[in-house]
Amino acid sequence: MIPVFNRLAHLSIGLLIASSCAFSNAAKTAEVDPLRPVDTASPRETLQDFVVTIDGIYRGLEGILQEYAASGRLYLTPDERRRQVEVLSAAAKAIRVLDLSDIPPVLQQTVAAERAIQLKEILDRIELPSFESVPDRNAAAGLPGKRWRLPETEIDIALVESGPRSGEYLFSAGTVDRLPEFYERVKKLPYKPGPAAELSDVYHKLSAGGTATIYDAYLSSPVGLARIVPVRWMLRLPAWAKSPIAGVGAWQWLGLVVGLAVCLGFVYGICRLNRHLAGRRAEESGPGWHALLTPLAIILVTAFPVPSLCAIFRIGGTARIAITFMQTGALYLSAAWLSLIAASLLAEAIVASERLRRGSLDSQLIRLGMRFVGLGIAVGFLIQGSYELGFPTYSVLAGLGVGGLAVALAARDSLANLLGSMLIMIEKPFRVGHYVKVSGGEGTVEDVGFRSTRIRTADNSLISIPNNSVVNGTVENLSVRAMRRQRFLIQVTYDTPRQKLEELVSGIKQLIADHPMTNKTNFNVRFNDFGESSLNILVYFHIETTDYSAELAARKTIGDRFCIPHAHAGNRNAFGAGDGPVASPGWCGSRPALTGIGNELSWREKRRGCWVMARSGRRAPNHGNVVADPLWDRIAVGGNPGCQGQVATQLS
Repeated sequence: MIPVFNRLAHLSIGLLIASSCAFSNAAKTAEVDPLRPVDTASPRETLQDFVVTIDGIYRGLEGILQEYAASGRLYLTPDERRRQVEVLSAAAKAIRVLDLSDIPPVLQQTVAAERAIQLKEILDRIELPSFESVPDRNAAAGLPGKRWRLPETEIDIALVESGPRSGEYLFSAGTVDRLPEFYERVKKLPYKPGPAAELSDVYHKLSAGGTATIYDAYLSSPVGLARIVPVRWMLRLPAWAKSPIAGVGAWQWLGLVVGLAVCLGFVYGICRLNRHLAGRRAEESGPGWHALLTPLAIILVTAFPVPSLCAIFRIGGTARIAITFMQTGALYLSAAWLSLIAASLLAEAIVASERLRRGSLDSQLIRLGMRFVGLGIAVGFLIQGSYELGFPTYSVLAGLGVGGLAVALAARDSLANLLGSMLIMIEKPFRVGHYVKVSGGEGTVEDVGFRSTRIRTADNSLISIPNNSVVNGTVENLSVRAMRRQRFLIQVTYDTPRQKLEELVSGIKQLIADHPMTNKTNFNVRFNDFGESSLNILVYFHIETTDYSAELAARKTIGDRFCIPHAHAGNRNAFGAGDGPVASPGWCGSRPALTGIGNELSWREKRRGCWVMARSGRRAPNHGNVVADPLWDRIAVGGNPGCQGQVATQLS
């Protein structure tokens, strides 16, 4: 992934290199074969090609500078500018003899031009061996360590054994890294006779003694201002304006600060606009498209104006390295930020286009998936940014792995809840709006988040249950039932005759069979148990509805038919026909009534009776005969004298 700003940086550095040969004479320096690559097959070819290439540029510079100084013109002619561009290819060849592998990629193009000029400044001040004495291709094969050191120096030309330039002899990465140190040691030494000394004299005259070296002239004559500020003016600035601060002239710092202030003002204005737009739609959830403005503004500023300002004012040295590091970091951080926001916005757009409920599991799954996509892209930007700044990719990945493991161990509960939310969204055991029973609560699902599921209970409380507990517990989804079960008991007094009991059971079965909302294939009405003071008839059936309100309405309708008023004694019919009222029989002169409370219906006898112990351990009503029915087969009732004198029980 090659960022756009790198391409701009390449162009800017090309201009920087061009400025070092800004006034070359194309007629004298034009390459016979401009496509011929630099020869790096041995230390001899590497050193010779570098020196010859730069000397040719210097000779061209001397001629055009003398022509410019003698003319009295303020600006270069169009022809001189055209010839300035033609010399760029030669400068690029000189840079290729440097091993830049230890320099961060984002700084290679910036630092390369400075390092090439510094290397030539060093070579022009020390004694060089003749090219014939430098090892050629045959002699290089026997060099110890596959490297050759310039006599009396620490400058090495070494064989590159790996990478895209393996097999080439280049000025070693260690040498390139220490070139600023070497330059500081020799910059006060005089030039040896040759093209560099002659070019330095011309610079010295144009600057009225203000430029000491070619490297100083390179730094103090920004190419970006050559069409606005005449070169002779830039070279003749007062001493205070050219006084170096962190290796950069004061007037260059002034221009850079003004430009950066404009860039910061632009970003601040975009941030204020973003806040204004956010305030106008504060009632809406999720980020709006305006959230993209701030990261886009930072990306725009760091990708174009900042590198351009550094190139225009030719900011070099330590200051350029610091600015480039901050610019690259801000660029990739903003790109990662932008990817996260864009993923969230895209998820909201998909949810809106599919017309999904904002709180539904499908919409949550889309949001979660897009967040992971955005996070992956953001991590990719951060890895690329770290690579551009010189951090090896494998080291970054290893660091992320170790850091991820530490975070996972420290936040295992949170990660478990996150994974639980993913399982809920994928498996969909329930949806928003369903009525569920889960470990820890029962109610209507209002939201499924990335940490917890929120449920509104029957008493209007809102409870949050961790998703990990939901996934690992039992979930009963009551909203997906095709039918709703009804189960209750009808309690009948022990002195109820068998015939009346059978009529009661048959009548309830018929009532359930006739109701339009009951399931006709699966219901039961039969004797179930002996109660404390009653015979319990189990009523079990289903109402075919998925809606709780409809269930309540159907239960009320059925209950109204159960809850019948008492009738006069002697009425032999337990239930009437159709929807009319059903009469209650009278037993033993009592006035029974069928009453209903909730799901339980019970017969209550309004009299006192004598009770005896049955074989089952229960009490049976005192009748004058023994019931020989299976329902009563365990009860001893009838004219038992032991009944007399027993404690009377009041039934209410």
